[in-house]
Amino acid sequence: MRHIYTNLLLLGLIPLAACSNDDKSSPISPINEKTYTDSSGLELYYNGHLMPGKTVSFSQDGDVAKITAYSTFDLSRISGFGLSGQLPSPGIIPGSPQTTWNVSLENTGEYWEFSGNGENEFCTYSYEGYASPDKMKLYISDSALKTGGISPEAWKPAPIKKNNDGSYESLPAYAYWRYEPLQDIDINLTPFMSAIMLAPVIPVYGNTAYMSITEAIYQTLKAIAFLPDGNVIFSYISSTGGAYRLAQSYPNGYQYVVSSPGKIKLYVNPLSFFSFILQATSGSTPESDVDLNASGLWPTGSASTTDNTSGIAEIKDILSSPIVQKILKNVIPEMIPFVSEGIPLAYSVNTAEINDSLSENLRIYIDTEMAVGILSSIITPVLEDNETIEAVKKYIGSNPAFAPLLPDMEKAITLLPAAIEHTTVFNFGLNLIPYN
Repeated sequence: MRHIYTNLLLLGLIPLAACSNDDKSSPISPINEKTYTDSSGLELYYNGHLMPGKTVSFSQDGDVAKITAYSTFDLSRISGFGLSGQLPSPGIIPGSPQTTWNVSLENTGEYWEFSGNGENEFCTYSYEGYASPDKMKLYISDSALKTGGISPEAWKPAPIKKNNDGSYESLPAYAYWRYEPLQDIDINLTPFMSAIMLAPVIPVYGNTAYMSITEAIYQTLKAIAFLPDGNVIFSYISSTGGAYRLAQSYPNGYQYVVSSPGKIKLYVNPLSFFSFILQATSGSTPESDVDLNASGLWPTGSASTTDNTSGIAEIKDILSSPIVQKILKNVIPEMIPFVSEGIPLAYSVNTAEINDSLSENLRIYIDTEMAVGILSSIITPVLEDNETIEAVKKYIGSNPAFAPLLPDMEKAITLLPAAIEHTTVFNFGLNLIPYN
């Protein structure tokens, strides 16, 4: 009889156990209105990689919700500019500063779950998310550019190659300048612009050596990949941590879309960009731990001169040099209005002769539409810096291709600002070859 009563008791407990299991799927409280950020529970992934610096708002009404994703950047987080306010920044999908979904919700007992497919003018993608009052996990997957992107995907700077007469057959920088003739002026100023780009004016190795803007590009930038999901990945030489190594930018910090044939828009996450610069100029702090308010964006002092046997310019020296800092301080405010809508760039893929063989080359550059302001931002600090001007003069005198320019150097310096104002075409950017 004891066993009979025991079995009856167990049979009576089974429904109670079933009710207990049902409790796990009982609805969690509605979220109503909630905004999630990196610091308040947001985990956002784009094609498998963390995407920082974004904001997602969630508005629930029963079993449906409106979800809006966007991005802003607090300008006061970067020192040295005197800027304040919230800067609209790129969204979570390349080409869309803001993305909104109206979704159906499903209760999982722990989260409100939602999923779907989406597209904008340039991309297709799927999404899946989990929201609770404390956190949101959002996954963007299968994202791809409708155009497929730039092909081939991987490129590297073209080599610096001189001709016998001192002119250059190949350079990693690309510049093309045309301006309206200046009255009563018969000097061609274009070669002077080339001389400024090629003159060794950037101090490196603790001011024991100098390199040109062109050389700095070639020595530090090693590869660029334009991925079909819209990501742009840079490989570069880094000396953080005290040793030279090949480093790579984090996914989702730089993205692009092909906006029309021969045109792209580049989207720069300000958090990734400024963290990268501060990391490169302040030591080996990992990008994820960089505090933009801690030491300021423009620390003083030069890099250590130890472990420079590789002969590769230290990126800290380049970014910390006074002339580069002046240029960056001038250029960055010019770029700010384009941050959320994308920086417009032009590109062309051509066939060129490199190292006595035919090869494709990719020119990607700032077009005239916004280049004049950038050009003024670069030239103004250069012309105001006596050391730089002397370095340019010395270089011109030592290079057979530029030596005839030396007698007109002083006059050209005074004319450059006027010529910039009368610019009709100016393209400035990178000259790349396929990465093998």
